[in-house]
Amino acid sequence: MRAWRDGLELQLGSPQQRTTLAVLLLRGSRITSTEDLVDALWPDAPPETAVGTVRTYLSRLRRTFAGAAEIGWIAGGYQLDVPPESVDVWRFRRDTAEAAEAVRLGDHPAAAGFLTDALALHRGTPLAGTTGFYLAGQRARLAELCRAATADLAAVTIELGRPAEAIARLRGLVAESPISEPYHGLLMTALCRAGRPADALAHYDQVRRVLADQLGVRPSAELRELHRRILAGDPLAGRVPELCATR
Repeated sequence: MRAWRDGLELQLGSPQQRTTLAVLLLRGSRITSTEDLVDALWPDAPPETAVGTVRTYLSRLRRTFAGAAEIGWIAGGYQLDVPPESVDVWRFRRDTAEAAEAVRLGDHPAAAGFLTDALALHRGTPLAGTTGFYLAGQRARLAELCRAATADLAAVTIELGRPAEAIARLRGLVAESPISEPYHGLLMTALCRAGRPADALAHYDQVRRVLADQLGVRPSAELRELHRRILAGDPLAGRVPELCATR
């Protein structure tokens, strides 16, 4: 959790104060009550001084961002007024939405550009330096969105005729998410498009074993159908499936 102003990094204070800022930013234009902030900071047993402590954090943040962003009191809650382009999560959502529209229009080069810009915002673990179960859940959600955008960029890259580039991205994805079948299917598609159907079939066998060992299940019907098409030499086996994050 970091912030800059005119090129200089700002001191955001303790993990609890950073958590207060993160909650306000993630809620965007929605009102955040004092109770929401207390629950995010102390989910189990808030101290008697919780409300006063939250107000102290907000006062410090107001001083930190004076002239650049405003934390206002509206209708019984707080709202952080900050330019959307200054928050990486908001820019990520905008870029992935633009990518979805570009895919819908068949403009894969533009979609690749938007997704590349979105993923360039991903630096390390999301919301590092914050605390609490609420932000732990948000951290997991943001990490999954980044993985989905990576898969989408791989899919678009395949459509642009660069399957080898996509394979490199997808190897990392399936290592992170070994039981995520859509990512495995996309990797098999990339291998097929790259003229490596034998490697695609070998990867399917690996996935089948992992699913059986870890979950006791067979591959999904979609993955089995892709496997069947590759075995049969069906040209549709190389068709890129629907994107993940840009649906």
